[in-house]
Amino acid sequence: MADGSDLEGSKKAELDRSQPGSTSDDPQEQKDLDETPPDYATGVRLVLIMFTIFVSTILVSLEIGIIATAIPGITNDFRKLNDVGWYGCATFILAASASPLWGKLFKYLNVKWVYLSAVGIFLVGSIVAAAAPNSVSVIIGRAIQGLGASGVLGGTLIVINYVAPPRNHPLLIGTWMASFMVSTILGPVIGGAFTSGVTWRWCFWINLPVGGPIIVLLLLFLRIPKHIKKVPATWQEIILALDLPGFCLLLVSVLCLTLALQWGGQTKAWNDGSVIATLVMWIVLSIGFLVTEWFQGHRAMVPFSILKLRMTWSNALFCLISYAALYQVLFYLPIYFQSIHGQSAIISGVNTLPFLAFFALGAVVSGGVIGKTRYTQPYELLGALIMTAGVALIYILDVDSSKAMYVGAEVLFGFGVGICNQIPMTAVQGFSKLEDVSSATGIMVMCQTLSGAYFVAIAQSLFANRMLQTVLSSAAHLDATLVLGTGASELQDVFSGDDLKEVIAAYMVGIKDVFAFSLACAAFAVLLSLIIPFKRLPDHGKKDKPVTEEAAEEENKKAEGTVDEEKENQS
Repeated sequence: MADGSDLEGSKKAELDRSQPGSTSDDPQEQKDLDETPPDYATGVRLVLIMFTIFVSTILVSLEIGIIATAIPGITNDFRKLNDVGWYGCATFILAASASPLWGKLFKYLNVKWVYLSAVGIFLVGSIVAAAAPNSVSVIIGRAIQGLGASGVLGGTLIVINYVAPPRNHPLLIGTWMASFMVSTILGPVIGGAFTSGVTWRWCFWINLPVGGPIIVLLLLFLRIPKHIKKVPATWQEIILALDLPGFCLLLVSVLCLTLALQWGGQTKAWNDGSVIATLVMWIVLSIGFLVTEWFQGHRAMVPFSILKLRMTWSNALFCLISYAALYQVLFYLPIYFQSIHGQSAIISGVNTLPFLAFFALGAVVSGGVIGKTRYTQPYELLGALIMTAGVALIYILDVDSSKAMYVGAEVLFGFGVGICNQIPMTAVQGFSKLEDVSSATGIMVMCQTLSGAYFVAIAQSLFANRMLQTVLSSAAHLDATLVLGTGASELQDVFSGDDLKEVIAAYMVGIKDVFAFSLACAAFAVLLSLIIPFKRLPDHGKKDKPVTEEAAEEENKKAEGTVDEEKENQS
């Protein structure tokens, strides 16, 4: 009769064999597994898949920025100035909260159908926003868009990891980041053209004629390689693994912080009971989320078994903070052009092209270099240093700064961000076990979008409070609601004479404070880059083999610096 330890060993062996990248007890079966080359997409099929998922990325990232120039048209129709902040942040909040959830779905279900579902949800949100009869419907549509967008962004990175040969990952992720950033910047330009030329509703309707062909192309060409297998689980196990309590806690906590920042100093005093209550709730719910994740163990939305690795948590922090520096410049540089220099939304978009061009150049260059050297940390440090220098130049911009000055600042900032922006994702995916790639990707996408949800809201609160304090101290007769409700490109139409000068000066004070915050984040990113392990990405060899569980464990131990300790203990 077999004893308990034999039975446990048998169950463990059976479970291990069911995991992706695992080995077999049968020598012949193991030989077949080792000799079967990974079925990566190549040639025309790879190009078509990459084209399709990149267009998906462009579609969803356009919606991040397009709302900025659509807001005046929406407020003209619905007259709900208090809802303005929600048009933008609703997308970020859902995208940040749902990213790890999508990571779990990609882990346990068919990648192709989950990705298609994400695209479908995004298109449903677009329809709701486009056909909205009132302001609340626009917010709901934007939230649904955010839910779908998080699945598309995370799913795109997972598809790159699964479908493309590993040697191409750094370059492809760099190209993906470039397309994401270009479309985010061009969003306000396109939104301005639609809002002024047709109607703001076309900012959302336009997604349908583009999204339909995307779905068709995905159905035709997206095929996940045979060596990528779903983690076996029952429906009950999948539902438990989604960690819905954790999702709800994270979602409500981000909502509480957003409410507090939108109220504080703008519509309510900072010592108002509702502002204090929402801040306290944010802290309590955030702690509750962390405690829930700890007790959930391997079922957690953010598994601590993955997050505890130094390679993961250091890159996640670097991603969170570097994106904070990026988002603040990304959103407030156009405001600088429109408010201080009196440019239209379209012209301000054109003036961000130097940033876009050098961001794309930096992303492609660093992706190619990392693909050759397999080192990541040195380029994160280099990119963060150049990014910090660029933000410093942006910070010293003033009301009378020349075009040469802001173009030079954009070039330096864009190149630095381009170098380091996609590296955390490349590093974390490269050091993850095959079955952990989707969860690790979900964590990193959460950091990217959570940075937007948190730091864009903080920047907006900082800008609005400082701008209002300044304008009311120098021109107390001005209506605060009118100043807040006037778009950056409309200041010259609403105000004139000395009032216009005072409002522009107040805008400059608020913008400078946001840029100072961005500079602090960039400098902090430099410090964070120093704690990222100095290790090379796993060598996949000439056959482009995927990372096995054993190889990933070995590389993670090296990244943690524990291999030498284990050898010393054994000796």
